[in-house]
Amino acid sequence: MAYAGSNIELSDGKFEWEKFTDAVVIDDTGKVVNQFPGYPLQGSYRTAGEILHMESASGEAMSNMFILQRDDREYLLTVEQFKALGETGEFDKCALVLGGYQDNR
Repeated sequence: MAYAGSNIELSDGKFEWEKFTDAVVIDDTGKVVNQFPGYPLQGSYRTAGEILHMESASGEAMSNMFILQRDDREYLLTVEQFKALGETGEFDKCALVLGGYQDNR
């Protein structure tokens, strides 16, 4: 089992998305494999209500995300997490929280 996640920084219409893990993958030659090619990913963003629209620096539209506030916390949800919230009323335990995991008590 490995610890893995994302860190997305939103600031002044720009974003930087980093992925991380404590797992180390080694190829057949003994070299460490980059598990997240293309990251950190940078680009621009805009909001429309709860919807977060992101576009990579190369101009590629990315999947929308949703910024929601509940219980004095802000969450960043994927489309799948947002749909599940509508069905169950519960946030995904892996939803990103403004300020990071340590604030999600």
